[in-house]
Amino acid sequence: MWRVAAAAIAFGLACASAPVSREPIDWSAADERWSLHIVTVDPDGDERVTRIWLASVDGAGAIRTGDSRWWANLRRDPACRIRVLDVDYPVRAEFVTEHEVKARIDDAFVAKYGWFERLLFPQERGETHENYARLRASPRR
Repeated sequence: MWRVAAAAIAFGLACASAPVSREPIDWSAADERWSLHIVTVDPDGDERVTRIWLASVDGAGAIRTGDSRWWANLRRDPACRIRVLDVDYPVRAEFVTEHEVKARIDDAFVAKYGWFERLLFPQERGETHENYARLRASPRR
């Protein structure tokens, strides 16, 4: 029984809100992390915290995904937060549709994640995912 209680407490702490930084995100520092969290808002107003991969491209964060609930949240409201070391940074998603930009984003992921990226996503660069976005720092909300 105590294990269940400990697990519930740990889960609650992991999903708890983090302080929001007044400083803009440092994309090079975020890029040093293997993975981090994106915080979006579900239709019912609840926060959705999702572990993602992120790469830095041209001074901004870059993300990709298939069909996911957190991406649907971004489509509805591109304002979100990136959580790095338990601090949230407000950002705004800019959706990418140009093939050449998608390919540059994929190249950044290959540079960061190496063979692991190539193994998981062997498709042509620019076609590894359905959805791509750049993330830009935004004012605190």
